[in-house]
Amino acid sequence: PPTGAAVTTTDTVTTPVPAAPSVTVDKQAGTPSGASAGSTIAYTFLVQNSGNVTLTSVGVGDPKVGPVSCPVASLAPGESTTCTATYTLTQADVDAGVVDNTATATGTDPNGTDVSDDDSTSTPIPADPSLSLDKQAGTPTGSAAGDTIEFTFVVTNTGNVTLDPVTVDDPTVGPVTCPAGPLAPGASVTCDPVSYVLTQADVDSGHLANTATATGTDPNGTEVTDDDTTSTPIPATPAIDLDRKSVV
Repeated sequence: PPTGAAVTTTDTVTTPVPAAPSVTVDKQAGTPSGASAGSTIAYTFLVQNSGNVTLTSVGVGDPKVGPVSCPVASLAPGESTTCTATYTLTQADVDAGVVDNTATATGTDPNGTDVSDDDSTSTPIPADPSLSLDKQAGTPTGSAAGDTIEFTFVVTNTGNVTLDPVTVDDPTVGPVTCPAGPLAPGASVTCDPVSYVLTQADVDSGHLANTATATGTDPNGTEVTDDDTTSTPIPATPAIDLDRKSVV
């Protein structure tokens, strides 16, 4: 005023600043260390605060991989962090030929609201089915027609996937019975021994040579085989007997 103390007044305005909390995750799978059970896949998870407010309790969940380690738990807008985890392949993963999984990143805004984002990866696991057959011939019980030779058959899964069923075929020896059920990688199964009865043709030839074939079916329905041959000598013992009689 023209005289006296100054007079004042105040006014307040409240301007809303809309919160737009948001988070993104980019999940990446490394190259598997191998293609068998027990091999590992290293995963990285790039988590970014893509909103306009600070996020706390930032973390990543991945039910397939398990615990995920993140270096920080709070991100300002625009900031990011890289989380990590390592997954160990199971035989089921190898048999399936792929590891599919989804990770979820979450964060909490200042109002206590959670925001999240998902990302998935699909990692192929190359199948390498194979098996080996070890056929063994026992010592013949004799060297005449009607004597026998006992054969044994051991089948080993030398690949990286489960084989089911596993069978052995030997046209010379006859039916071979193998235990039913899946054969895991690295495992072996012994089929029932089979006794073969020598024929006169076997004895005359001086040996018995025959081949067996093992067959296994992988999870994709593909068959793999392996052969093994044995040659068993049949010692020749030629002899003749003359009985001379006088006729009166």
